[in-house]
Amino acid sequence: MQLGKLSPHELERLVFPFQGRKREEVLFGAHLGRDCGVLHFSGLLLSLTCDPVTGTAKHAGALAPHLVANDLVASGAEPVALLVSLLFPPATDASAIEDTMRELDAAASSLGFAILGGHTEVTDAVLRLVIHCTGIGKIASSSPPDVTRVSPGDFIVMTKGAGIEGTGILALERAEELRGVFSEEELKKAQDFLKKVSVLPEGRIALAFSPHCLHDATEGGVLGAVWEVCAARNLGFVIDESKVFVFPETERLACHFGLDPLRLISSGTLLIFTPEPQPLIAALHEAGIPAGIIGQVTENSRVLLRRNGRKEEIFECPQDELWRIFEREG
Repeated sequence: MQLGKLSPHELERLVFPFQGRKREEVLFGAHLGRDCGVLHFSGLLLSLTCDPVTGTAKHAGALAPHLVANDLVASGAEPVALLVSLLFPPATDASAIEDTMRELDAAASSLGFAILGGHTEVTDAVLRLVIHCTGIGKIASSSPPDVTRVSPGDFIVMTKGAGIEGTGILALERAEELRGVFSEEELKKAQDFLKKVSVLPEGRIALAFSPHCLHDATEGGVLGAVWEVCAARNLGFVIDESKVFVFPETERLACHFGLDPLRLISSGTLLIFTPEPQPLIAALHEAGIPAGIIGQVTENSRVLLRRNGRKEEIFECPQDELWRIFEREG
């Protein structure tokens, strides 16, 4: 099987049929386009999610809490608590473990997470650090956003730009190679894209406008995230590539590696599905967060309008470009 997250078809066939016992406390369970489960207890809604960091081990402690916090806010929740599993390779020393915990502590504190516990182990089952976080959040609304509310005609609003997380990871993991492409200052700026991965600010603003669905663009990038949400409802979409902002640093990486920024992992990019985009966009702009309409949900085919005017039908959720590059380069 190819590297990266399982495809939607594989998830539907191999994962989603197996969801344990049905319980009345479960409001939302595992579903394509949904990254959190939601439980209800006497009017209290709790959102739960989990995510690993596998694309990089460099500063993974600083990155990991943001990934689960993004999922939580997309479900309408505020971050509350975090459980962390840490698997270190055999060559790890005590200072590396402490450094990782300092990163986790700083990131968790900035997001409002209490770290409740987890598991820490040195094992020859991994070649580099693997961090897996479980996040717990509290939902105030009685009607949180969810993929099941997405409808034909919904506008698709994107914040910031495409390929944010992938830009930071590639700039870190391929730093030596990229020193022939970027100056040291430019390379550091690209590496610092990992500081842009939180969507909590825009998520909190968006929730005030009762969006149908929020989804952060992780593996598969912007295009993969839109595909997942619309496929979950058996709907189509039209995305206008010319409306998708791509940072200059991401463009240069795309040119060097021959990758598509729209298919590059992009934690830090929030997609908002809403029938009334303009008041939301105005509020985001007022808060200094770039945002704009990149497309619309349709009833049928899934189409990407390329900058040259060509229509490209997207028949399946794309493999993330990060994994394609790592596979190609061994």
